[in-house]
Amino acid sequence: MPSSAFLIASLLWLWQAVPDTLPPPEPPAGPDTLRTETPVLPDTLENGSFDPTGRGRFTNPQEPDSESRSRPQPVVIPKQVGLNPGFREVFSDSLQRWEQWYNLAERRQAQPGAISFRLGSHGRNDAILFRAIEPRHQVFLFEGIPMNNTVSGAMNSNFLPLDRMRLYSEQEGGIRYTGEYTLRRYYLNTPLTWINFEDTSNDVRRAEVIFSRNVNRSGNIELAYRGNNDNGNYRRSSLDARQAAVRYTHYLNEVWSAQAQLFYNSFQMNESDGYTIPDMNLFNFEPLLTPVRLTTARSSTRKSMISASLFHRPDETSEQQSRLHLYHNRDRRIFFNSDLRLFYRAFSYGAYADTRIERGPFELQPLLHLRATVLDDDSNTLINRSAWTDVTAGLRLAFAPAEAVQIGGWSEVSYRTDGQTGFEAGYRFDVRPARNWQFWQSLAVGQLVPTIQQLFWFGEDFLGDADLSREQIVRAEAGLVWGRGWMDALGLRVYGSRIGSPIVVNPETGIFQNIDAYQSLGAELFADIETPYLEAGLSATVQRFFSNSARAENQFLDQSGLRNTNRAYFYLKNYFLNFATYAKIGGSFTFSPNAFHSPVYYPELDYWDPLSPDQAIPAYYRFDLEASARVRMIMVQLRYENLLDGLGQLGYFETARYPMPPRRFRIAIRWIIRN
Repeated sequence: MPSSAFLIASLLWLWQAVPDTLPPPEPPAGPDTLRTETPVLPDTLENGSFDPTGRGRFTNPQEPDSESRSRPQPVVIPKQVGLNPGFREVFSDSLQRWEQWYNLAERRQAQPGAISFRLGSHGRNDAILFRAIEPRHQVFLFEGIPMNNTVSGAMNSNFLPLDRMRLYSEQEGGIRYTGEYTLRRYYLNTPLTWINFEDTSNDVRRAEVIFSRNVNRSGNIELAYRGNNDNGNYRRSSLDARQAAVRYTHYLNEVWSAQAQLFYNSFQMNESDGYTIPDMNLFNFEPLLTPVRLTTARSSTRKSMISASLFHRPDETSEQQSRLHLYHNRDRRIFFNSDLRLFYRAFSYGAYADTRIERGPFELQPLLHLRATVLDDDSNTLINRSAWTDVTAGLRLAFAPAEAVQIGGWSEVSYRTDGQTGFEAGYRFDVRPARNWQFWQSLAVGQLVPTIQQLFWFGEDFLGDADLSREQIVRAEAGLVWGRGWMDALGLRVYGSRIGSPIVVNPETGIFQNIDAYQSLGAELFADIETPYLEAGLSATVQRFFSNSARAENQFLDQSGLRNTNRAYFYLKNYFLNFATYAKIGGSFTFSPNAFHSPVYYPELDYWDPLSPDQAIPAYYRFDLEASARVRMIMVQLRYENLLDGLGQLGYFETARYPMPPRRFRIAIRWIIRN
C-alpha cells in the first residue's frame, strides 16, 4: 500500500509539471548510413525511364516533406521479338505447352507440305522434304546465326532446343527453306524451374531441366540441360545425346540489352547403315532376326557455340529492332568402323548483324554475316582445305501500299575465299481480294555455293570434286486460302523448282558430281477448323521429280515415283474443375498410298542424297492417339504411337532399310516450379 500511494503521487506531480504546449521540434538527425530501407515504388514511373544503376532519386512518399532520399529499384519492360520481313510465324511457346514433339523433324513431319524420311530412332539426322525442297537446300538460323554444319551443310534438328523456343518462323518463297528461331527471354520476380520428363515402353527417355532467375532487377541467368536416349528397337541403332546451355541477359537501359551464351550439343550413336532386307514388302520387322549392314560402326558429333550479343529497340514499348552477334562455333564429327576412322574438327569465328528500318509502308532489313573457319590440321585427314572465309550480305523488304496488299522482296550475295560466289533474289506478292480470301505468288532465282564437303572431301569411300559447278535454282510458288482465322481455313498451295547442275553423290563411285537439270514439283491441299471445343483437319501433300535427260541419274529421279502423304487429325478439348484443368484428347492419322524411292542417308558423310540405290519403300499408314491435360502448373502428355501396327501391316518404312519403331506408349510430364 505505501508503494502504491507513492506511485499515484508521483504521477500526479508529473501531470502538473508538463506544460499545455510542446516545445519546438529539434533539427532532424542525419541519415543512418548503416541501414538502408527498401523504397516503395509506384507500379510505373511517370516518365517510363529505366535506371539499372539505381542512381536516380525520389522523395519517399511516406515523408513528402522529408529531404531524405533513397536509391530506387529499376523498372524493366522485357524485350519483345518480332518477325523478319517476309517471314511468318509457324509456332510459339504457347503452342509448345500442348504438343509432345521430341525434335523439330518430328513436329514438321505432321504438317501439310512435309514428306518425312526418318531413320527409326529419335535423335538422328532425320530428313524432311518440305514443300518439294530437299534436305540439302534447307537452312536453320539461331536468331540469325547459321546452325548448319560448316563443312557438310547438314542440319540435325535435334540441335534446336525445341522446348526453349519463344518463336519459330520461316521465310516463304525462297530457293531454299529458311527457318529461324528465338529463345524465351525470362524476366522473373522469383526463380523458375521448368522440368520436362518423358519415358516410353521401349527405352526412349528424355529429361530436361531449365532453371532461370534474376540476379538483380536488370540481369537474368538461365541454365538448361537435356538428355536424350533411344535404344532404337533394332540392333545397332541406339544413341545417347546431351545438350547444355548457360545464358546471361542484362538490360543496360530501356533500349539496349546484352547477352552472353554457351550452347553445347553431343551425340554418340551406333551406325547400322540400315539393315539387309532382300524385299521390303516381305520384311518381318523382327529386331533380333534382322542382319545389320555395319556391325561395328559408331559416330560421334559435337556442336558448340559461344556468343556475345547486343540488342537494340527504339523504346521500351517497341519490338527488338537491331542485333549483333559475335560467336565462336565448333563442329566436330568422328565416324568409326573397324579399321576406318574419319575425323574433322572445324573452328569458326563469326559476326552477324541486322537491323529493321521502318518508314511508313516500307520495312527494310539489311544483314551482314562474316565467318572465318579453320580446320584442326593435327587430326584432319578428310578435307583438302585448311581454312576459308565466307561473307554474306543481304536485304529483306516488306511494302504494304494498301491494307489488302503486301509485297515482299529479298536479295543476298555470298563469297568464299576458295573462289566460290553465290546469290539469291526473289519476291512475294500477297493480296486479299475479298473478305476471308488470300492469294499469294512468289518467284526466286539464285545460285548456291557448293559445300566444303562437296568440293574437298577426300575419304576412302567418298570423294569431292573441286571443279563442281554451282547449283542454279529457279523456284515459283502460288496459293489460295479461304479462312476466318488462324486455323479455320481451306487452301491450296502449289510449288515447283528447277535445279540446274544439281550436286549429288554417284551411288557406285561415291564421287560428288553435277548431273543434268531436273524439276521438283509439288502441291498441298488442306482444310482446318477450330472451335472452343474442337480441332480437326485434313491435308494431302504430293511431290514428284521430272527430267527429260537420258542420263542414268536423271532417269532414276524421273522414275522414282510419286510421293503422297495424307493426314487427318481430330481433337476434343475443354476446361474442367472450375477452369483449374484443361484437357485435350484426339488422334492423328497418316497414310502414304504410293511406293516410291526415298533419299539415301550416308552415315560417313552425315549427308542425305536424292539418288538412292535401294528399293522403293512400300505404302504405309500410321495412327497416333494423344491426350494432354494441365492441372495448375503441371502438364501431363500421353501418346500411343503407331497404334495400328500389326493390323494390316507388320510395320513400315519412311527411309529404305530403316524400319520405324513398332507400337509404343509415351508419357511426358512438364512441371513449372515458381520457387
